[in-house]
Amino acid sequence: MSNYLDALSVLILTSAFILMGNKRIKSYINTFRFQSILIALLTGIMGIDNFYKEGNIDILVVCLVVIAVKVIYIPFLLNKTYEKVEYKVEKDFFLNIPILIVGCCFIVVFSYFSISTTTGINSGTINTQVVNSISLILIGLFFMISRKKAIGQIIGFLVIENGIFVTALFATQGMPFIVDIGILIDILVAVIIMGIMVFRIDETFGSTDTNKIRDLRG
Repeated sequence: MSNYLDALSVLILTSAFILMGNKRIKSYINTFRFQSILIALLTGIMGIDNFYKEGNIDILVVCLVVIAVKVIYIPFLLNKTYEKVEYKVEKDFFLNIPILIVGCCFIVVFSYFSISTTTGINSGTINTQVVNSISLILIGLFFMISRKKAIGQIIGFLVIENGIFVTALFATQGMPFIVDIGILIDILVAVIIMGIMVFRIDETFGSTDTNKIRDLRG
């Protein structure tokens, strides 16, 4: 099973690179949905393995919740928000796309060497799954600060949460059920609030550029 988990961790990390190379808001949402499908598949594999070994269905239930929240509802909510704003393609970046991709490569290398030099967690063996998931968190943060539009920043926040969720899965082979559900509920509430904020920003300033909020300063 380890080989399947390694492959999925690489695919999830690759989806973050694809996301970083996108410019269209619709592509942001579709790439996030694809990433969430991979995470649901990862959770499902772990859940099936845990069920056969210990008879627990907690991780399988979490898999179903991930599908309902991350694969179906959040992308639906983001698409509804996307339809209400005029901005469809993001052109203004703090850095251009090639530099951002190179930055993502640097993040992966940084994560690899950071974990390999941390004593007490690897016992001389590099955990590729944890390296990839921590890289996902940092790339999500990098994506979030590289975008000026509110929807792009929301997607970055969601990728960070995906990275935290996957890191916890790989590090613990499944968090306690109540913790998983609590995290998913928190992220759902956060996305609903941020979706309302995006609509209000666009309605007030005619743009989802968060730099416009500076106009509120006295």
